[in-house]
Amino acid sequence: MRQLSWVVVGALLVVFGLAGLVPAAEAKPTSAAEVKPAATGAQVTLKGVMMTEASCTSKPAKDADKTLVLFAVEGTPEVAATLDDIMKKHYPGDSIDADQARKILEEWERRLKYYITPGDLTAQKENAARWRNPAKAVTGVISEKDGKKWITPSKIEPAKLKYPDKMLAPDKPLAMPAKEPLLLKVDDALSLKCILLPAGRFFERVPFYATYEYEGNQMRYDDDYPRMVTLTKPFYLAEIPVTQEMYQAVMGSNPSEQQGLQLPVTRVPAADIRKFCQILSEKNGRNVRLPTAAQREYAARVGSSNPSTNANYADQVNAAPDGKSLLPVKSKQSNAWGLYDMFGCAWEIVGSGLTFHRDDEADPHSPGKDTNEWASHGGMGRNAFSWTTSREGVGDGTGTGYTLTKFRVAVDATPEEIAEMEKAAKK
Repeated sequence: MRQLSWVVVGALLVVFGLAGLVPAAEAKPTSAAEVKPAATGAQVTLKGVMMTEASCTSKPAKDADKTLVLFAVEGTPEVAATLDDIMKKHYPGDSIDADQARKILEEWERRLKYYITPGDLTAQKENAARWRNPAKAVTGVISEKDGKKWITPSKIEPAKLKYPDKMLAPDKPLAMPAKEPLLLKVDDALSLKCILLPAGRFFERVPFYATYEYEGNQMRYDDDYPRMVTLTKPFYLAEIPVTQEMYQAVMGSNPSEQQGLQLPVTRVPAADIRKFCQILSEKNGRNVRLPTAAQREYAARVGSSNPSTNANYADQVNAAPDGKSLLPVKSKQSNAWGLYDMFGCAWEIVGSGLTFHRDDEADPHSPGKDTNEWASHGGMGRNAFSWTTSREGVGDGTGTGYTLTKFRVAVDATPEEIAEMEKAAKK
């Protein structure tokens, strides 16, 4: 009877327009997946980079939206015209700076981002939420709903993307390093040339629309989230990785499986890398250390913020034809800052912890756990600017990780050296 009374009261409230006086249940936020557009019209095929909405959100919630989205690179005449307009307005020269890179990404998100209507195709294992963001061709019907572009798919399959020629050219620096190098003394016969690189700001990692080749596929990882990084001080970076000849001269041993005096020394435990840097510091009266991950990527990209693809670095990759063996240092072309072997089939140890921060940052340096170092991939040689750990306790427990690793050193510049560099740059 009580239940019936409430039903009657509710009906009267509705009839007399008073239902608004009864508190409504709190509305549950809707995800993009719950806003399904009507799909009618001709089928088209869009090619681009596919990921979840959470993957391209700066601060995803705990229950982050797993709706799939596509950052289109090729497809309809409208996509081609939009991309051409973005390139003309925001990619004027051979290299772009950090602000231009961010603007291009914002334009791509605003004009070339398509939500993929959920269904059986998006639920399939190869298409569902993932860590890798693959290149895909999505065939379906395009529509718009609540200011968002949608494509309701009838087919989703792997794709190869063709980027504008400007994006495939080698990086060109926006500022040049100092002319005078620093020669680190290794022993009485050997020295290591280090180049003083300028301070600067760059758009770190890989924009959502860009891919690199990995195991024959075009893709990017979630942890490649792009962000603005500022390096406030110039620093020296060795022009080559530490060779086996140099390492043996200092440490009296050589852990490398592939032996050769002019090959990079590989699989060095983290503790031994620290000892090597300490010995060189004492010998030269300088602070010799590993570069941070941000410093290393900045150097590999010669300070530019160009979207990275394998083509940018094709002539710089230190790898034998088998793709697994290293070549002697300086076997391939240097980048425009005179740095060799920044890319290849070996990961390069860096002196900062593994971070997936999505916020902009100045001089990022997250110490590795228990002061152990971490590894940065050598870039486009296999998969660009992606990270894996290489520290004590990982892999076989030696600190060499589970893959091929090498390292190069950085040196802190003195105030006098920085002042001289800045003075020369003004001339």
